[in-house]
Amino acid sequence: MTPTVLYGRLLPRDTVDREVREQAARFRYGRAALQIHAALSGPVPWRDERLGTVPLIHLSDGSGSTGIACAEAEAGLLPRRPTVAVGQQHVLDPGRVPEGAAALWLQLQEVPFAPLGDAAGELDTGGGWTTALARSYADRVLDRVAAHAPGLRERILALDIITPVDLAARNPNAVCGDPYGGSLELDQNYLWRPLPGAGTHRTPIEGLWHIGASTHPGPGLGGGSGHTVATTLLADGDEQWRGPAGILPALGV
Repeated sequence: MTPTVLYGRLLPRDTVDREVREQAARFRYGRAALQIHAALSGPVPWRDERLGTVPLIHLSDGSGSTGIACAEAEAGLLPRRPTVAVGQQHVLDPGRVPEGAAALWLQLQEVPFAPLGDAAGELDTGGGWTTALARSYADRVLDRVAAHAPGLRERILALDIITPVDLAARNPNAVCGDPYGGSLELDQNYLWRPLPGAGTHRTPIEGLWHIGASTHPGPGLGGGSGHTVATTLLADGDEQWRGPAGILPALGV
């Protein structure tokens, strides 16, 4: 979970120093994310057929293009040419879709939570993430993918669009639509993640440990924070973990 949730909502105020609570209140979040889920009548018609065997593709014009898209999003604009993470999970797990069908999971990691404008000057952002704006931006994204997969549009059976606002409403840890547990600038990284006053996985509460993307080493799929805590507990040699009634004997350790 995020420090916003942990120190601002879950822990009683009198159990944590005021300085730590104030640092948690100042914890910064990064760019928001938007997701597009598409049900397809058949496999993605990639121009390069080899892409049909790849479960995750990142579609970009290069590092320069990605940098521009990030800068546009940081300025509150919808990127003109967004980087698109294209997930084809059914490549690894065919049971996700009916036989002969396919699905796409598209993630945009360069969008503002509260759009102030459109870098391409085409879309009306005055009402924020309305249904109309979400669909129009999804069209831009799908056109970007379809440029590499002619005929994709004709295979789309249904779309489900999750805006940054939707994401924040569904997950209290996705503050401002940030799916990665907080900004990763240096002052919120390494020894200072999540907080300068709580820069390790230990919390001020005895026996309570903080793991997840908001802690070191940050977001990813490696489970690094949990591994670090488990390693620390083992290295500590605490009797509550190693004793006859502890957890480790039950695990065969």
